[in-house]
Amino acid sequence: MKKFALLFFVILSLILVSCSKKEEELEKKEDPNAVATIMEGDVFEERAKIDDGLEEVDFKGREFRVVGMLDKEFAFDENAINKGQLIMDALHKRDTIVEERFNIQLTPIFSGKYTEVQDWVSKTVLSGVDEFDLLMNTAVSTASLNRKRLFLNWYNVPYVDFSKPWWAKSTVEELTYDNKCVTAISDANSTAIYFSYCMVFNKNLANSYDFDNIYDAVFRGDWTFEYFYDLVKDIYRDDDGDGFKSEGDFYGFAQGHEYVDSWLYAFDNPVMGKDEDGVPTIILKTDKINAIVDGIHDLCHNINGVYYDSQRGYGDGMFLEKRAIFNLTSIATLMTQGYRDFNDEYGLLPIPKWDKSQKEYYTTVSGGHTVMAIPKTAKDLEFIGLISEALASESYKHVTPTYYEIALKTRYLRDNESKKVLDILVDGRVYDFGTIFSNWSGFGSVLGHLVREDNDNFESFYQRKYKSARNVYKSALMAFDKLD
Repeated sequence: MKKFALLFFVILSLILVSCSKKEEELEKKEDPNAVATIMEGDVFEERAKIDDGLEEVDFKGREFRVVGMLDKEFAFDENAINKGQLIMDALHKRDTIVEERFNIQLTPIFSGKYTEVQDWVSKTVLSGVDEFDLLMNTAVSTASLNRKRLFLNWYNVPYVDFSKPWWAKSTVEELTYDNKCVTAISDANSTAIYFSYCMVFNKNLANSYDFDNIYDAVFRGDWTFEYFYDLVKDIYRDDDGDGFKSEGDFYGFAQGHEYVDSWLYAFDNPVMGKDEDGVPTIILKTDKINAIVDGIHDLCHNINGVYYDSQRGYGDGMFLEKRAIFNLTSIATLMTQGYRDFNDEYGLLPIPKWDKSQKEYYTTVSGGHTVMAIPKTAKDLEFIGLISEALASESYKHVTPTYYEIALKTRYLRDNESKKVLDILVDGRVYDFGTIFSNWSGFGSVLGHLVREDNDNFESFYQRKYKSARNVYKSALMAFDKLD
């Protein structure tokens, strides 16, 4: 073992460690086998019936070596196990099942910040040494390493079956090119759910305004940008009395710069799509893109009812201090102590559609979610494929329903409408090749850049950036072409 440094991610720490009084009372009644007891619902039983078709192989205690942001996806910290912490206990249950089923030992090799993992993986794989079996690191950082040809094609890995329900459809539909895939997303990547973006609203504050039922608008398909804009545009109160818009005032909507790009995907305007030959190509410049840029720029810079913070990434602070009715955030944030202690009623919403002609609601996922990759130094693909498939299938059966059905729907969301919205959000997740393979440039953050620069001239920005963005994506595709 070269190095093992678990650095707990702030959001996950809050999710797994902090407990409200109500939850503490519940957890005191739970024994160390609480997960097994609470997992007797229909969703667990139905998922358990799905056969993963894997051979029962005895690997005689062999290590399965994993690298990456392991604190997010595994239960290697023994101090956090059997403490009544549902998600960590479910991860531990999954890990134990896989270890006992195949007589292996899941072994952490290296963990840390995504940049540290990225550097370590690059140096290790380029050295040609067989040091690890599976990488679980953030999406953009992992994809950026593919330019160095560090990974293998998942389609050449035995036992891996992307048609199974524990593999995200986007693995095939968006992240595969020419029957080649290096960054796969499965239920073992639970961050791909809880880093999904969403909107919340303060029900108590909303009730003091003459709003129609917002949930009715959502379920009718009328929850559009125009609808939302009209709700928030005039809601402003100079609470600090200084005569200027500031963080100390009251608004209809708080917008941090971190979430601005989520509007682009909510409006069904991805950066890249596949042409008739299945080749990922830039499709950002649609008939509506100029109107989208104008609309979001106007929302953030020109109306009284919105507080846009170009420096701070999030609007959660203002929302939790009851100085904004609406806020863009992530599903994971709803499980932090601030939201758990929030004493007003709030509801979960999808990010609005562009207009009524758009059939579905869409949401993107923070680039901080993990993906799975196999180093080209790997020697035994049958072993790696078998265990990777088992981790994905057992996550589908144990981790995802514990997180989704119990933690989110039972403990954190506060009304039935929010639970329906959660299903809409998860079903509408978008993983854009143009973002994941952007190498932190390209057009992955085009809307955020424009708004932060107070620039509503999309055409000028597009022309200025197009050549460099095209080269970024060309480089990514060239790396795919060189894969076996």
